[in-house]
Amino acid sequence: MKKIDEGYDNLLKSNYELHSSTLQELKVLAKSWYDVDLSDFDSRSVRSNEENTLTEMKKSGLMCNYFFAYKEGDKYYLLDGFNRLFTDYGNIEFDCPVYIKIITDNLKDHELMHVLFRLNMWKLQERGFMRLDVSNFLDRGFRLFINEKFGISLYSYPDQGYKSRTKENSDFSVLREYFKNESEMTHDFSYGLAGTSLLFSNEKIVEDFREIVKCNDYMLPLPFNHYDTFLEGFIRFVSWRRVNGDIREYKFDTYLELLKGDNKFFGKLQKMSWTDSTRKNVYKWFRELKL
Repeated sequence: MKKIDEGYDNLLKSNYELHSSTLQELKVLAKSWYDVDLSDFDSRSVRSNEENTLTEMKKSGLMCNYFFAYKEGDKYYLLDGFNRLFTDYGNIEFDCPVYIKIITDNLKDHELMHVLFRLNMWKLQERGFMRLDVSNFLDRGFRLFINEKFGISLYSYPDQGYKSRTKENSDFSVLREYFKNESEMTHDFSYGLAGTSLLFSNEKIVEDFREIVKCNDYMLPLPFNHYDTFLEGFIRFVSWRRVNGDIREYKFDTYLELLKGDNKFFGKLQKMSWTDSTRKNVYKWFRELKL
């Protein structure tokens, strides 16, 4: 890479260095930043399309868009460009010049998460009545970043099938609940782009992600009936508080002890069959709890 400029990115609220490179040089360099199997973060990154002609759209994506990275000491983290750098799209007839912005500010964890949000907002398409789909957002480069920077590993069902799972729900499906609000009408009501931006701006977001994954990290079978529903209620309760600016610490174990100490509600919960009212009762319990 060759440094050619430096400046301030008004969208990301960060200083950066602008470097130039060729695509092939940057591919090799970016891969050297990681000592992991990149296919663990997206099986598509190792597919071979050598039989296909690279489309003009793919060329445009490679040549016309910046790559982004974060520098922390001697360590580099790719922030945007996982698909473009780590996917084999086949032969390109020329080694095109590319440009990468390297953020040089010493950013806090939640500030880095908000940078990721800003760079990937285009993936968050609102579908229907505020149904924000975060599935693509949480995949690939996002997974790689939080694994390398924060040591948070997201589990998804292995390729060999559902029967080989080690959790009732994948970490992906559980984390998706963090971006949904609770409504009397539907449990699919999301915060939308504005609310999601507030979540990623909250200084506790990394701690929340770590806590959610930890609480989902049980071996089958479930510890008790409706454990997963109770965990879902906890996640939505915490995210609702974060959207409203709360930065207190929330530990799942605290609420688990309170649940088991509430003999009336805990006994009722164990006897319920899963219905929409079960989920609403759990969330009501969180909302009305006095600490």
